[in-house]
Amino acid sequence: MNRRRRQIVARVFALTLIVSPHAIAAPDARADAPADQMTWALHFTLAPTLFEPAETPGLITPFIILYALHDALVKPMPGKSMAPSLAESWST
Repeated sequence: MNRRRRQIVARVFALTLIVSPHAIAAPDARADAPADQMTWALHFTLAPTLFEPAETPGLITPFIILYALHDALVKPMPGKSMAPSLAESWST
C-alpha cells in the first residue's frame, strides 16, 4: 500500500471513530404515535383506481386495499354472512 492510500485509510478510520459515538448516542427524533392510530405501510403507490372495485385490475395488489376497506367495515361471523365491525349498523 502506498503512502497516499495509507493516509486516506487512516483519515477514514479516524473519521469513523469520531462520528460513530455521536451516531449511536443521538436522541431518537421520532415522535410517539398516538395510541388510537395505526400506520399501514405499502410497497406500492396508491392510485385512485385501487379504491374503485369496478376499475381494479385483476392483480393481488389492488385487492389488498379493497380487503382492508371491506374488512374494516364488516366482517364474516359464525351464523351470519356479514356482521358489523367498525360500522355499527347498515340498512339495505
